[in-house]
Amino acid sequence: MYVRKSKRKTHKKFTIEEKNQIVLLYLDQHMGGSEIARTYDLNHRRQLYEWVEQYKKYGTCVDKRGKCTKLTNPKKGRPRKTPERPLEDYSKQELIERCRMLEDIKKSLAYLESQKQKKNIKS
Repeated sequence: MYVRKSKRKTHKKFTIEEKNQIVLLYLDQHMGGSEIARTYDLNHRRQLYEWVEQYKKYGTCVDKRGKCTKLTNPKKGRPRKTPERPLEDYSKQELIERCRMLEDIKKSLAYLESQKQKKNIKS
């Protein structure tokens, strides 16, 4: 039996303490960003810079995996459909326009159906 190996390389997941140590190496200028990314097998050195921003903002690195909610990020997920208004809330003019629109749709469907039947008769 042949076992297929994944070509994608997985990177190490770091604890908060390890992230803080790596950030301190960078901030104390012991190593550069690219060198740290290679040494510690980071996806990209941008990851290091995100940790540095967190360290400067909060005093430590923050683990945000799986912590996003609608309260913290209201644009997350699929937008909800707006509920349809009840007919009682429509004005008289809006009801008339809505009826005309439905009649136009019915006429269009009837026309398309007749064209479809004519096409079937010719074939």
